[in-house]
Amino acid sequence: MRIGGTSVVALCLGHDFVICALGEVRGNQRIVRKIARFDAGGPLFDRPEANGRALSQFLRDHQFDATRAVVGVPAKWVIAQEKELPPVSPVEALSILRLQAERMAMGDAGTLLTDTAGDIQSAEGRVLLVGMLKTQAENIQKLADAAGLNLIGICPTSLATSALIESDHDLIRVGESGAELVQWRSGMARLLRPMPVNHEKDLVLETRRVLAIRGQTGRLKLYDPRGLTSDEQNILCKDLGSEVELLTPDELNIRIDTSAMNGSAEVLGRIGYLPAAALSLLALDPRRLPVNFLQGRLAPPRQRRFGRTAYLAAAALFVVVVGLISLVMFVHARESEEMELNERLKSIAKDVKEAQTRLDQFRFGRQYFESRSGYLNCWRELSQTFNYSETIWVTGFVLRSSGEGQLMGKSTDQRLILSLRDRLMNNKFFSRVQLLDLRESSGRNNEITWSISFVYSHAEAGK
Repeated sequence: MRIGGTSVVALCLGHDFVICALGEVRGNQRIVRKIARFDAGGPLFDRPEANGRALSQFLRDHQFDATRAVVGVPAKWVIAQEKELPPVSPVEALSILRLQAERMAMGDAGTLLTDTAGDIQSAEGRVLLVGMLKTQAENIQKLADAAGLNLIGICPTSLATSALIESDHDLIRVGESGAELVQWRSGMARLLRPMPVNHEKDLVLETRRVLAIRGQTGRLKLYDPRGLTSDEQNILCKDLGSEVELLTPDELNIRIDTSAMNGSAEVLGRIGYLPAAALSLLALDPRRLPVNFLQGRLAPPRQRRFGRTAYLAAAALFVVVVGLISLVMFVHARESEEMELNERLKSIAKDVKEAQTRLDQFRFGRQYFESRSGYLNCWRELSQTFNYSETIWVTGFVLRSSGEGQLMGKSTDQRLILSLRDRLMNNKFFSRVQLLDLRESSGRNNEITWSISFVYSHAEAGK
């Protein structure tokens, strides 16, 4: 699993210059895509903000498109001391090293940022304690902020270079302001020492003195960007009394894009791009940095201000508060709905009142219709059997509770009386229809008196 982003710009700082290298991940490979040198024209930290803005423009001009940055610092900017550790647990070893770091800071003018060069668990009784002035780190942060870069680490440049060499070794890195010596044992740095030398003789004497005290692994690596001829290399080996191997990109497994140097390979070779390239590839996974003053291993563990019970109580309180807020919002929403419904009821109150009046009238009329007596129903059926154009009329009507009834009347034509009887007989509500009486009335108008009996079925009429 890859930790971090796909590209990082490494800034190896000098007194008045910065060596820049852009490392990125392409598939399963890590390559250096850009290399350049920025000259500040004066000390970098005399004007860190102004130099940071100029560096930002320089990076844009040279197509350094990464926003994360790691800074490499010279060995003379740090304090490195090897400390012995008793056979204790890693937690106890860290406590001991914190005390050692405090003592180291007390002996120096100012507050130190400290870290160990490597993992405590593989220290084997000795560990290199490295410190840098906090004011120096603040100047570096100002430079990065002004350049618009997200600073993820600060590491001594020579340690980052040695970290890419797979076996134990002693590394001499020659730079513009002197040389630096790194001793690497069992996967950890054991020594980081600046060697302010003015010429090659001083370098030989200082190296022989340090190796005589510290011992040598038998493999002595040299990185000199000025380049050595085979004769100069043989002379150096003779003077040091040891075989010297020149450090190359292939030995560090560094792949450099052919367009990285923009046609200035000869110039960039002289300024020493290899440490910056190594730092850029190492920082693609910040955990591989041997030292990181921004995320030191000696930082005290974060103390838990609250216990598990307090967190559970806070969580329960949070749930209660959220529940109360939800309840209040729910009640408020329902109150709003109630107000809207009341307003709507007020707006339709007149229509409701009119509808209620009509409904009452309808119910009153329906009640009369549903509860009307059989007497009226019988009258309705009888009246429907008469034709208003005929000269026949009723003079008497009798209807008993049993449904038996009699209809009496007069007519001027006997055929009309018989036709009335037939119509009653064809009406399903009347049965046993009989013509009881049919006679002429005394007088001069020739009227016929008639009488018809029937049985009215009230149940049939109510259907």
